[in-house]
Amino acid sequence: MPPKKSKRKLSPARIIGILLIIAGLGLLGYVPYTYLRGVIEQRSLRGEFEQESAASLALNQQVLDKLQGAADSEKMRQLAEAYKSRLSSGQIIGQLEIPKMGLNAIVVEGSADGDLHKGPGHMEETPLPGMGGNFAVAGDRVLYGAPFLKLNDLVAGDQIIMRTQYGQFNYTVTGKHITEPEDTSVVQPVGFEAITLITCDPIWSTSHRLIVQAKMTGAKVIDKPAAAGTASGG
Repeated sequence: MPPKKSKRKLSPARIIGILLIIAGLGLLGYVPYTYLRGVIEQRSLRGEFEQESAASLALNQQVLDKLQGAADSEKMRQLAEAYKSRLSSGQIIGQLEIPKMGLNAIVVEGSADGDLHKGPGHMEETPLPGMGGNFAVAGDRVLYGAPFLKLNDLVAGDQIIMRTQYGQFNYTVTGKHITEPEDTSVVQPVGFEAITLITCDPIWSTSHRLIVQAKMTGAKVIDKPAAAGTASGG
């Protein structure tokens, strides 16, 4: 009889190597899947955003009818508060446009992982645009359509536009910096109406956060249905 072949035992190092390869192959499949899922989610959300515009105009008018003679800032604040009171996690807030990045993405309420599957998410503890505070939005740089992939390209002076169902808000970038994940100061009031965009840094890592902040330079009440248009990313 031929001699039996001895079974080769895998060393711990080899086992770890195999597991890493398997994990890497899984990641290679996971990233494209989540990216494509984010793109599909955004297409669906843009359709919803357009459909909701007409209904929102009627609700906006009910608020405005009670504010005859009020200052524009007060009208905007109350429109924003009324809209916020109707929001729940995952619902549409509006359309974020950043020309420098080629970004046109629908922002949803909430920044939990399930919300970010859909696109950039509003950090719920911060105010909406028009409420006089610091509107904070988180987004991914790799997964879910990678809406904030090019966030690092922004510099002071670049423009950001946020369109909600009640108003359009224009911002000018004032600066960017890297901070620790635990740094909550970036979402605190800054003394003027602002938007803060947050993502992980560096790419493929969650060790730090890239922060871009911009100051509101103009706002107007939406008096006709908003069009979400076409998008790249998100």
